[in-house]
Amino acid sequence: MNATLTTATPPRFALGFVTYNAGPSLVRRLELASAAGYAVYLFDNSPERELLRDTCRRLTGARYFTCGMNAGLGVGIASICANAYYDGSVALIFFDQDTVFDLTTLDFVGGFLAVHPRAGITHSSIVFNAKRSGAAIVDDPFGFHDVLLSISSGSLFYLENQRRIGWHNPTYFVDCVDYEFCLNSHNHGLLVGECQTTPGFDHETEQADHTVSLLGHRLRLRRYPWSRIRDFLIASTRLIGSSILTRNGRFTYAITRSLVGYIWWQFLVRLIRSPAPAR
Repeated sequence: MNATLTTATPPRFALGFVTYNAGPSLVRRLELASAAGYAVYLFDNSPERELLRDTCRRLTGARYFTCGMNAGLGVGIASICANAYYDGSVALIFFDQDTVFDLTTLDFVGGFLAVHPRAGITHSSIVFNAKRSGAAIVDDPFGFHDVLLSISSGSLFYLENQRRIGWHNPTYFVDCVDYEFCLNSHNHGLLVGECQTTPGFDHETEQADHTVSLLGHRLRLRRYPWSRIRDFLIASTRLIGSSILTRNGRFTYAITRSLVGYIWWQFLVRLIRSPAPAR
């Protein structure tokens, strides 16, 4: 089975980004996608907007949006997905501004859409990452399976299903935007999938994480400021309350476990004196 799809017809999916003070590395990826014929939707939360605004103006098929302030991730993703949907796109793959991808990544996503067309009926999103090597998987080169929770970056959103469940929740600023979407999806009878063998995908190199050694193990940790920890605690508490109100015990357990883990790692990263907090 061929895991990629190369075609002369326009891509069936768009690319989306929500940015804050993004740099030239993102501009290069925007240029790559535009030159390959992909529609690009970018929502800019930055205080200085000239770089990405001017880039989108000169690229074919790129659309630029902003509220003139930092409106948050929930508003941004909802905006780019809704605009892509009403422009006629079937799906949109969302990348964080510091997630690296190339044309092999996008061909892989196109190949998945061709091989698994029913996922557009049963799933709200498929998250693509590079957790495993495709050579190690014989039965499915995509490493495709269902998960309870997924992060936003690398997520292919099926836009009709997203419209049905009300897009992303704009009241979540950054933390738990992705997990709230997963909860909302499952409460509407939709699944969330994962493909673990994505080529050209790198969610670590441009991240602000730091690698530390602990008891012979290498760990990637990020020390967040207290304001960010407070926001995560509030968002997680909201999400736990929503999962209880909707009687979704699996999510109540999963989010509670995530919250406890987050607190533990933030305690640990301070205990071992990692570098200064990420902004």
